[in-house]
Amino acid sequence: MYFVPTAPLDSNAKLKDYLAKVPCCDELQALEKTSAQVWIVVLTQKLCQQTLATCKLRQQLDPSQKFIFLVDQKELCYWMYRYQLQVTAVIFCYAKTWYQELMAALQELEKATELCFKSRGKVIKVELEQICYVESHCSNTHAAVLWLMDKRSLQVPKNLRILEKENPRLWRSHQSYLLNPGNVYMLDKLNATATFVNGLKCPISRQKFKTLAERFA
Repeated sequence: MYFVPTAPLDSNAKLKDYLAKVPCCDELQALEKTSAQVWIVVLTQKLCQQTLATCKLRQQLDPSQKFIFLVDQKELCYWMYRYQLQVTAVIFCYAKTWYQELMAALQELEKATELCFKSRGKVIKVELEQICYVESHCSNTHAAVLWLMDKRSLQVPKNLRILEKENPRLWRSHQSYLLNPGNVYMLDKLNATATFVNGLKCPISRQKFKTLAERFA
């Protein structure tokens, strides 16, 4: 999670203190170089249009990018409308409930039910309930392979590290695998594998087996 302030909000001591405790960086460099899934953008009058243009570009390149805006002026909402950004939440940082609203927005994002990616210029959406597990691509470090409930495989242009970051509901079971615990039927300690309700299996590393077993308990 990255906080991308365009200017310090000296008028809000609580917000300033909170942001001081999390990673902060220059907004344009961060947006260009970081593959974060959720962006919390503190938007003030300074660099407003430039920042929104960069956010728009990121969202065009990767439709799964999500933005929560903390704004200090209602008038800035007009510019978000002008740039036609898909915004998860707009929170007015001068409101007494800004922190509660921010936490609520983040909790809603954790309930995401779809995995989104671009393929040949089209946006593809896969329901998380349809995913059994994900394995790293054997020859492409920037891709992974989804194994679905109907036993089909589907290549996605994202590696495991990014998919794990974007989708908290997928658990790391192995250096080369993520699994969807909602579709696991059985854990086999002897063979260090997870069996899914459709019969598919994926390996679990010995180091992670105990942790996963406790999660399923």
